[in-house]
Amino acid sequence: MIDIHSHILPSVDDGSKSMEESLGILRQLQGEGFNTILATPHVMEGTDYLQPQEILTATESVRQRAIEAGITVEVFPGAENYIFPEMAKWARDGKLMTLGNTGTYILVELPMMEIPRYTDQVFFELQVEGLTPVLAHPERYQGLFREPQRITEWAKRGILFQIDFRSLSGRYGPQPKRLAERMISSGLIHFVGSDAHRISRSESTNKEALQTLRQMLGEERFEEVTIKNPRSILEGKVIQCSSDYMLNDVDIKKKKRSLWSIIGKIMSK
Repeated sequence: MIDIHSHILPSVDDGSKSMEESLGILRQLQGEGFNTILATPHVMEGTDYLQPQEILTATESVRQRAIEAGITVEVFPGAENYIFPEMAKWARDGKLMTLGNTGTYILVELPMMEIPRYTDQVFFELQVEGLTPVLAHPERYQGLFREPQRITEWAKRGILFQIDFRSLSGRYGPQPKRLAERMISSGLIHFVGSDAHRISRSESTNKEALQTLRQMLGEERFEEVTIKNPRSILEGKVIQCSSDYMLNDVDIKKKKRSLWSIIGKIMSK
């Protein structure tokens, strides 16, 4: 499998704090079934923003140390770029790192609490520059809890989505878990990521979340979002997606009520 979202570069953002921790995260992700990891440190607008060359240098250091440590996971560069109005211009000027450094896909992060008014415009401008925006962990944004229809609107415009598979374990709360389930059931997931910032204490939970994802998607779709689509990123190839999307409602509580209703009827006979 290929993880397109992680924070494994040491001492560049709020992720790994040391090279040893980075290697520990790689070992854990390898144990969970990933053989390729994209390092996607946070990049934010500002005078001290993390530049592409810094990311390339840090990624190469981790890659070399992983080889020396006998870790077989491949490591590629990327970035989780926090949205801002001038993002497309920065991308055009070569100031933002794309996924895999192929100049085709760009991982974009929104504020957790609200959707900026300029989001649609930025997505459009990135596409004009020949980049496909990949929205990081849409299931975790408060703004999309309130306006889930934005997900299908963006999907129809060619925006792709990456969920944090740990959302399915309830790691981020019940709302992200529910929205992730809705998106999965609607065919609105294109990639997965660990969003790993440090060595996880719940490795078995992570494996269970991946197994849940596999069961919900089915084997063919699971392979598509964990291998085929991310491989297209690394090869700079276009991912063909449907333009006809609907966000299904997965009413787990209703299913549970229905089950207890059936049991009640059986017991009353």
